[in-house]
This record gives sequence, C-alpha cells and structure tokens, in this order.
Amino acid sequence: MVSKCGFVISLLLGMALSIGIVATPSFAQSSGENSEWSRVVADAKKEGKVTFYYDMITPVGLRIINGFNKRYPDIKVEPYRQPGGALTTRIDQERITGADGADVIFTSSIFWVEARGKEGALLKPSAIAISRWPTRFVRPGGVYVGSVEPSVLVYNKDQVSKPPSSYVDLLAPEYKNRIGTVGLVAPVVIAHYDWAEKTFGADYLSRLNAQNPKFYTGGPAAAQAVASGEIAVSGLQVVPSAVGPLIAAGAHIAYVVPSPDIGMGFGMGALSWSKHPNAARLFLDYAMSPEGQTDWNGAGESASPLPGIPGSLDESKVAAQWDPDAYPPNVVEAYKAHFSSVFGERGR
Repeated sequence: MVSKCGFVISLLLGMALSIGIVATPSFAQSSGENSEWSRVVADAKKEGKVTFYYDMITPVGLRIINGFNKRYPDIKVEPYRQPGGALTTRIDQERITGADGADVIFTSSIFWVEARGKEGALLKPSAIAISRWPTRFVRPGGVYVGSVEPSVLVYNKDQVSKPPSSYVDLLAPEYKNRIGTVGLVAPVVIAHYDWAEKTFGADYLSRLNAQNPKFYTGGPAAAQAVASGEIAVSGLQVVPSAVGPLIAAGAHIAYVVPSPDIGMGFGMGALSWSKHPNAARLFLDYAMSPEGQTDWNGAGESASPLPGIPGSLDESKVAAQWDPDAYPPNVVEAYKAHFSSVFGERGR
C-alpha cells in the first residue's frame, strides 16, 4: 500500500514531468541541439551575408527576404532570380570555378537539388525544422519541398467574355493568334507539356501549334503579356503568384484553376560549398519555420507543407506535383527534340 507521503511525491513528480521541470533524456538532447544551433546563429551573424538564388515570383522571394531580415537584421540577403534552368546552370558554373555565388537555392527544378542531396552536398536546417516537416514533402537526398502551387489559366477580362476552364479550351478557334504559353525553360515545364499530351491526347501539341501561340520565358512574362493586352489568354506554367501582384496593381485580368491540373513544388537547398554556410542554414531554417512559411505561402497563392499556416491554400486540394525523377537529362533532351519537331524554331 502506498503511503500518503509516497503518493504526494509521485503526484508532484508527475506534475513536474508534465510541465518540463524535471529533465528527461529528450530534454537533454534538445538542450544540446539548442546549444549547437546557437553557435550556427552566432557564426551566421559573423558571416553577415547570405546569397539567395530562387525562381519563384519576385514578390514571393521578397516576402521571405523581408521576414528573414526582421528576425536577423545583422545578416544581409543578396537575392538573384532567374528561371530554373538558367539558375542551376549558373550555380554549376560557380561551383566549378569556386566563385562566391549562391549560398541557398529555392527552385522548381527539384531534380537538381535532389542530385546535390544525393552527393551529400546539402547543409541541414535545425533539428526542430526537420522534425516538424511532413515526410511526404521530403524528397530523395533530404530535399525539403517548401511550397506547392497549382497551374492556372490567366485571361484578360476586356478580351475574354467566357473564361476558359480547361487546357482544352485553349484550343478554341477564338483564341487563335491570341494565346501565350511558356517555352522549355526548365524540366518542370517539360513535365507540364508531357502531362498535357498524356492527358488530352498525343495530338495536343500539334493542335496547340495550330493556334499560333506566342512563347514566353516564364509564367510572369506570360501573365504580364495578358495584362498588357498583347495576348488574351495564357496557360501551361502560369501560377497564381505570377498573377496576384498584377491584379493587386489594377490589371484587368483574372485566373481560373483548370480541371484536371498539375501542380509544381519548390525544393530548398543550402549548398555545402557555400561561402556563408551558417547563414545559408539559417535562411533555410527560417523558410521552414511557421513565420517563414506564412511569408511564403500566406497570400492565398500557394500551399504550405505545414498545417495551420494562415492564408495558405489547402495542400490536399492542390493538384499532384510533377515527378522530377521521371525527367532525367536524357528524357529532357529527347522531349526538347520532340517539342521542336512540333513547334519548329519557336519551340527551341
């Protein structure tokens, strides 16, 4: 029979454990991790700089940068934005020459980041960030997907009376010579065209070619062309974050999420050859925090992998992401040749 004294001690011990007064092995481990991460933060402040390469829309990148600067005002962020293919080519050149370039990259060219992860060339964020990340948003090589966006059809409200609701609608006669699309600037775009052929028929590209589409260097350029009235409608790799700022600025355009659709994710990587490795880890860690995810995905344009992010789209309702593993270099090159056979010089 337990004495009253023993009962009270047991009760107090239980209460202490529940509120964290008594140290446990996991708490001790966490304390060690906190100490290690404190050193990362201190060293990052000494480095004083992080170079951020990205291929999301500029306003999205700036939101992340501004949020990071509020938390870490002692660390300067130098941004550089390019479409995915150009971005990764530049980083490859920097790596070969040892130039002071990218420290961290956020890109839709997830396969490139995965390849670096499989080489062991990616730095890790904090243990806390890793522990909170849903496993379905961790790609091979330890690559974390930080955002998922649907693809949309954007149209000029002054030129289009009945908005398109499907990629098949882009083939309507009224859009001939008035349609825009994106050139093969990155494997994610190739995946989108390939998906369209498999979904809407092997003749989809030839039917699209018959519409005499104008090719643009990315979704933002295509959305801007719709806003200016240069074209009436555009699709295939236009995302909400490319359209939202134009609408906010007063452009008479709108967009619809077509059905069916294909989404795109953005992989994050802090590079091991970084000249500012601690600042790179810190930047990655911030982007994976609830605050960073709110900066990135809180404008209603994209879905966060983390639950409970205010303003985020529901990731379960965003179209399935393209599979980077299905588009290795040999497949990419073969598809480029196929694309050019349909669109000629315009498709190069």
